[in-house]
Amino acid sequence: MDYFKQRRAWRKLKRDQIDVSTGQNNLYRELLDYANDEGKLDELFTLKNSALADLTGLSEAGLKKARNELVQLELIKYIPGKRNKQKPRYQIIQIYNKSWDTSWATRDDKSSSTSTVTSSSTGNPTRSSTGSSKVLTSTSDLNLTNTLNTNVESVSVPKTDPTGDFVTKVWPAYPKKGGFQFAQTAFVEAVTSGETTTEKVLAKIDEYKQFIALNQIQSGFVKGARSWFEGHGWMDEYDLAAPQKRPDTKDQPAQKETLPDWAQPGYTPEQEPTNEAASGLEDSLAGLRKLRQEHGV
Repeated sequence: MDYFKQRRAWRKLKRDQIDVSTGQNNLYRELLDYANDEGKLDELFTLKNSALADLTGLSEAGLKKARNELVQLELIKYIPGKRNKQKPRYQIIQIYNKSWDTSWATRDDKSSSTSTVTSSSTGNPTRSSTGSSKVLTSTSDLNLTNTLNTNVESVSVPKTDPTGDFVTKVWPAYPKKGGFQFAQTAFVEAVTSGETTTEKVLAKIDEYKQFIALNQIQSGFVKGARSWFEGHGWMDEYDLAAPQKRPDTKDQPAQKETLPDWAQPGYTPEQEPTNEAASGLEDSLAGLRKLRQEHGV
């Protein structure tokens, strides 16, 4: 297989015939590049899920979803691994010099997915629908049609561009910037895996901004973009019914400091110091003065 011909065919396929998600594109390119680097473009090769996740930036769920879609689109072969025994195996399917027009024309024809296969009086299988019928000339044609019809129902190719949505819609809407790359990665993974959508995230950001305004939250206490997106902030719940209650100190009586007895007006000590105690105090003070003189303090 020619690597550069395969790449050109992949770009043409994306441009002219199919919609490809960011996850699908990242996974296919990493598999194609790895197979080329290892000299295994025409054979099976092994690659760990953890390595693919690191290379593509996809979560485990996003990786599985993108891989299943590529298999269903007949772009790659995949053989699951066995825990602690065998790593997953992949093979790139050659797509240049391969006609995709028939298969995608059939997939776009919604009536074909609901048509039924019957037998004519001559014994040849025919496919009938509400609009028209078509005679299948051979059993292989029938098998091909069944395969294509199955793919119509099972393949669901996302038609969103989460990376573009993040840059043009989501990032400008979030109230506190910071950590663009981290926030974008978390958003793209969530949308690609089907966890959320651009519209849901925008709606939740709007809720958060209302919550901030309602409760007069200062900027220093607003979550930064990286923290909010990596924490899947679109799953948070915000109470917009009324502001959060804060302790009100206006109606509370001021605390009064209690003075010690000796500071109270009219305080009289219970007993006068004895002459002996007074003399001892004088001796102590004299000793301190002498020390200060000796040390020049």
